Amino acid sequence: MSEKPQASALLKEDATALAARLRSGDLTSEQLTAATLAAIDEQDGSINAYNFVDAEAAMEASRASDARRREGRPLSEFDGLTVAVKDNIDVAGMPTSSGLGYKERAPVADTDASVVTQLRAAGLIIIGKLNMHEIALGATNDNPHWGRCENPLRAGYTPGGSSGGSGAAVAAGICAFALGTDTMGSVRIPASYCGVAGVKPGRDQIAMPGVTRLCGRLDTVGPLARSSRDLKALWPLICRKQASVPDGNGSRASAALSSIRWGVIDHCEKVGTESEIAETFREFADHLPGADKVRRDFSAMDFSAIRRAGLLWCEAEANITFASELQAQPEIFSAELQRLLRWGADRSAPELVRAMDTVEAAGAWLRNQLEGIDFLLTPTTLQTAFPFSSAAPANQANLTSSVNMAGLAAASIPLGTTAEGLPFGLQIIARAGDEARLLEICVALEQHLCHQGTPATA
Repeated sequence: MSEKPQASALLKEDATALAARLRSGDLTSEQLTAATLAAIDEQDGSINAYNFVDAEAAMEASRASDARRREGRPLSEFDGLTVAVKDNIDVAGMPTSSGLGYKERAPVADTDASVVTQLRAAGLIIIGKLNMHEIALGATNDNPHWGRCENPLRAGYTPGGSSGGSGAAVAAGICAFALGTDTMGSVRIPASYCGVAGVKPGRDQIAMPGVTRLCGRLDTVGPLARSSRDLKALWPLICRKQASVPDGNGSRASAALSSIRWGVIDHCEKVGTESEIAETFREFADHLPGADKVRRDFSAMDFSAIRRAGLLWCEAEANITFASELQAQPEIFSAELQRLLRWGADRSAPELVRAMDTVEAAGAWLRNQLEGIDFLLTPTTLQTAFPFSSAAPANQANLTSSVNMAGLAAASIPLGTTAEGLPFGLQIIARAGDEARLLEICVALEQHLCHQGTPATA
């Protein structure tokens, strides 16, 4: 292979490229893991993506991976690559804080979450736990206990949330993959703001034992990576049911676009999309190959009501999930979070039922938008990352939240950057169970964007 790049450039390569280096012997897992840990030491003081790092266990696991490769028995294509895990997902021997103010007192998990067990079985190295918005109820990752997680692309700006540490760590190159959770957009929003790829699987497509609940009906685990091809290859390793990987590389992937029946949000500026994003999305959609393009009108949807209903459901369930901690250790909850939980606890039964009805209706509406088409396209977010010094936009999750309510799958891939250099994403929505094909199409879309002169990554 070609001469090895400097560590900083090496760590920005996607997981597929890093795996190829491991296969060729150009790089060992021990070298790669050591370089990743060194980069965490050097960079994470300013990014604050990690809450916990287990360097000793990671290095031990990397040496075991190298031994497997020498013996010709790697566990998967990604054996020996690093993965970091959002701090509401259990990793045996590591603390799980869910973003609360436990600090050194956070309970240590006895067992791995099911999805972490699957990652270990594939030979991936669990390097640590990632910063997140407090109990995953928010989209800025301005955590009052663990500190703000900064967007590595712009100091002082949010990486999004609630899986902000996951998006930031992948974008900064301080892990090959990251796991996040997504209840109303918490994987796709950081992917959009940080210029990386992320996927929210459909309902019941990922095993959830060992994941701290926010809203059981809406929650799922989702991975983030530096490319769609990484996510496509990772998917069979983490999905709940046996899945094959479509052969979607090269010309076949690009040709696949021509047969797709697309649904495209019509006039996305009508739902509040910033002008640069709306213009880029419109130009992209106009030049996208496909068998058909059907315009879908979102302008009549009351996204504010949908968002409030979803948040109320989350707040009500969080009172159950965190009841014992809230009673025994109220000091580990911020004043703002306590206010949100009290709000959820104080709602009447009819109010909760109305909120659930609104959520179910929004989900049914979005499922109907997939009738007669293969995939539905929207911008991921209505805006780019914003500074912590400004108020968080209330509408960040307007185009992502109803996907969870519908139980559908959706991915976010980089679509473009603004004149100020901030990335924004394209959301591709699919039916639950169609994740493998969704990710194949994401690979083809990234190739299409490259050929059109739009970078696939920020």
